[in-house]
Amino acid sequence: MFQELNRKMKNKADRLLQIMQAVAWVVFVGLLIKAGAILFNYILSINNEEASKNMFAGLNLYPYMKHNFMQYTFIVSYKVVLFATEAYIAYLVAKLLGGLDLKKPFNMHVQKLMQKISYGILNLWIIAILHNSHVRYIAKRHDFNMDLFSSDFIFLAGVIFIFAQIVKRGIDIQSENELTI
Repeated sequence: MFQELNRKMKNKADRLLQIMQAVAWVVFVGLLIKAGAILFNYILSINNEEASKNMFAGLNLYPYMKHNFMQYTFIVSYKVVLFATEAYIAYLVAKLLGGLDLKKPFNMHVQKLMQKISYGILNLWIIAILHNSHVRYIAKRHDFNMDLFSSDFIFLAGVIFIFAQIVKRGIDIQSENELTI
């Protein structure tokens, strides 16, 4: 009876991991589309200013473009890099979930992917800070209004990095146990 219950729980965990992996792939594709749409509209806006009025999902950067094309280019670049970085993180999460073996979860593949995810989130935080500082500077000097990116990523990056170190320690213990047998 205990083995059957254990098997059912394992099947649920495997299904949950598959669902989470599918969600991560959908997020990855969605973020790539978002970054690509903003980049595409930026290229269009070089010759047609109207394209800057709706970059993606109502994002209006027309006032920045009219004020200074270089500032507009920086803001678009921040957004494209931010969404591309988020897509990269979603890709790493999808790879992590796809390569996760619940029978032997402590392995170097998992640890390396977790570490890459934490570094990606740290980069996301840096990009968000740069974007927010730049936008605040422009807004203060020229009375523009723009949404800021959340900059709470640093905590998440730290937590994932700590988990990666725990997995690394688990690998060490697992290796020591295999050597003693």
